[in-house]
Amino acid sequence: MNIANQGQFDFWTSPAGLAWVDHQDSLDTAMSGILDVLLEAATLSPDHRVLDVGCGTGASTLAAARLVPRGMALGLDIAPQMLERARRRAAEERAGNASFRLCDAQVEPLAGADCDVLISRFGMSFFGDTVAALSNLATALKDKGRMVFVSWAGLDENPWFLIPQELARSRLGAPPEPPSDAPGPLAFADPAHVLDLMRRAGLEEGQADTRRIDLTPPGGVSGAARLATHVGPAARLLRLCSATTEDRAAIAGDIEAAFAAFGRGPDIRIPATVHVFVCRARRQA
Repeated sequence: MNIANQGQFDFWTSPAGLAWVDHQDSLDTAMSGILDVLLEAATLSPDHRVLDVGCGTGASTLAAARLVPRGMALGLDIAPQMLERARRRAAEERAGNASFRLCDAQVEPLAGADCDVLISRFGMSFFGDTVAALSNLATALKDKGRMVFVSWAGLDENPWFLIPQELARSRLGAPPEPPSDAPGPLAFADPAHVLDLMRRAGLEEGQADTRRIDLTPPGGVSGAARLATHVGPAARLLRLCSATTEDRAAIAGDIEAAFAAFGRGPDIRIPATVHVFVCRARRQA
């Protein structure tokens, strides 16, 4: 496999990345509303050919495949363990029109795929060279084919990130990090920046729509707090600071107390803000 984003490959194949496989069910449940918004914006038809970038363990690819029974859905991801899970899920679901490819989508040869729509649930903000990645991905689309992807808005607009990060930093004494547009979940927080990247990649009709959506992790407030100590910024600080078992328990307790504000009886609804980006590819004459 030709890899341009070695750091991403290293992370997603490390124990930290594998936590996303271990907690697949909980993460899919938490993000279900965001997947619904993505698929609504994609406006898929039954015969569409769909490319899913950064498909992870396959939830978005399989959801797209159900909507295109006469078409197909191809998921791309850089992490082999995630794709193992995705393929197993597809087999269990007997989704014959869903398939998966291990690759770095920034450099993978994709010309000729003739896809109608590219989708991505949080997979587009991790490329080291986004313009190169967008240009390459455009070769997989038909002329005027659409790209539709969801990315997180800023840290201050997403308590799912902000609260665990601040509580973990306070407990562990970790210094704050300067703002950065480096590859990562919040790299596309500024819509104007992303629209400029689209323009530079030769994409057309770029649009951004900011949406508020509730995250719904299972297990109520305590389940959400536990999940936040295994994936996301708090989990990252726990690893970097070599946190003890006591630290983990204390931080989970602090997060649970803060998340209580979002409790809805036995459930929890954590407000989130995302950007839905849409553009079209243009085949060069």
